[in-house]
Amino acid sequence: MAGLADLQSWLQAAMLDGAAEDPRAHVLGDNRLTAEMRLGIYAQGYRLRLLECLGIEYPLLAALAGPTAFGLFAQGYIAAHPSRSYTLYDFGAGFADYLEASRPSGDGTPQAVEAIPAALARIERARAEVHRARGMEGAAPVAVETGFDPLMASILGLGLGRAWWRPDSVRLLELPFDFTETIAAAERGDPPVLPVAAPSLLAVARAHYRIECHPLADWQYAWLSGLPGEISGARPAPADARLDAWLPFAIASGLIAPAA
Repeated sequence: MAGLADLQSWLQAAMLDGAAEDPRAHVLGDNRLTAEMRLGIYAQGYRLRLLECLGIEYPLLAALAGPTAFGLFAQGYIAAHPSRSYTLYDFGAGFADYLEASRPSGDGTPQAVEAIPAALARIERARAEVHRARGMEGAAPVAVETGFDPLMASILGLGLGRAWWRPDSVRLLELPFDFTETIAAAERGDPPVLPVAAPSLLAVARAHYRIECHPLADWQYAWLSGLPGEISGARPAPADARLDAWLPFAIASGLIAPAA
């Protein structure tokens, strides 16, 4: 078993780091394929699998960038951040940070076209995290608990006397671009559309097992970002007519949940 463990460690190093020392000592070759060629086929297949996984996790970026550019992004990431987790879900977690760190300087502005890949990757990673997060599906609808329909709730003040918290199935993003039409075009099955170069605030949330991206106003983002992520820390909503009117939408969209 010790010999097997050593062989596994050697193969792992060869796959992850490209450090294949003396492959002929571990891999049999013949007159058709040398040990180096056999190991190369295996390593190439492994990297292609990682490339495929990134394409599946970041389909909008892959469509917007095109296969050549996305392939360069992904290959660079694979080389710089080899997978070291038992699950491929963890592998793509740092892709947006890598794209941000490795992008050309451009004109130095936050809305430089070179900043688009990293910003879009942050949305797609947020969607992946929200998909796996613990959500509010199965919880009793607030309208049933209160007896209010959404319109009446907005009129009477749904937040009165309630404490609120932000479920784990919500991610808040500050972005240098507005991707509203980019996302809408993808959902319609239309060709990818470049984002608008303007700062935007976005919530990625899941409600009834459906993930959606919700543009936010400054005050909405400020209130959501100030809410705790655990029910034990729930806090009352401030007295604000705008907030009372928006609460039914926030509840229905899975952005907030009541403590009781």
